[in-house]
Amino acid sequence: MTYKISSISILLLLCSLTFVFSQDDLLAELSNSEESKKSEKVVATFKTSRIVNGHSIETVQRKSMDFRITHHFGDVAGDAGGIHTLYGFDNASDIRIAFEFGLTDRLTLGVGRSKQSEMLDAYLKYRLLQQTTDDKMPISITLFTNGAIVSQKTTGTEYDNFAHRTSYTYQALIARKFNSKLSLQLMPTLLHRNYLFNSKDENDLYSLGIGGRVKLTRSFALLVDYFYNFSTFRRDNDQTYFNPLGVGVEIETGGHVFHMFFTNNGPILENSFLANTTSSWQKGEYKFGFNISRTFGIGKKR
Repeated sequence: MTYKISSISILLLLCSLTFVFSQDDLLAELSNSEESKKSEKVVATFKTSRIVNGHSIETVQRKSMDFRITHHFGDVAGDAGGIHTLYGFDNASDIRIAFEFGLTDRLTLGVGRSKQSEMLDAYLKYRLLQQTTDDKMPISITLFTNGAIVSQKTTGTEYDNFAHRTSYTYQALIARKFNSKLSLQLMPTLLHRNYLFNSKDENDLYSLGIGGRVKLTRSFALLVDYFYNFSTFRRDNDQTYFNPLGVGVEIETGGHVFHMFFTNNGPILENSFLANTTSSWQKGEYKFGFNISRTFGIGKKR
């Protein structure tokens, strides 16, 4: 019941924002009807390649590199939070350092390392379709896939087979920029894990994500994303596993883009946070996190 209420509430909120901000540009669109007939590609649907936890449709421009540092602290409140951990700042749930390269304007290659499970990952991201100003193409679609390897040593036998250490994520990122202020995105997702610690869990985990960005000023925006897991195992264990929800702000300062947010998932990588979010917003088990992005190269600024 909690999952259903959360997902419906977030959907209603994003739909309301769509209506409100669409009205702001209605008169401008009518007064510039001739100009709006020009077919140009819509750019900067999102400012960076991430929303909060999930990827956005954006790719790194050709001959450019995006250096990223992401950090999730410990629980702000709940049993593991409070003043004795300085509201989570004493702990680190996960840390990820990554490099993302623009092979072409449409194709990005990324590699990264996460503290949680000592996970190494690589991904490819391809911009399949791009929204146009005349709505002949009303949406943008980017395809995403990654592979991750758990490198940590174990005392048991769970990783005796190397294939057990690997997992894969597949996503179609579908977004629309409604006007200069509001962008929304859907993220149908498949996570495949070769090894399960619980025999009742699913090797193939299907999820649907929804995310949004509301631009308030030239350099400041609000962000939110949420993933609903279609998992019988997680539905039957709804006091142990929870759907990931992140809310935050985006601040642009020159060549840097900062994301500061709160989220209930400890792990950063999709291969882990989709299946292993065991903290609840309702119990105060949300964490402060930040993401720093710095782009180097000759690509044009978005």
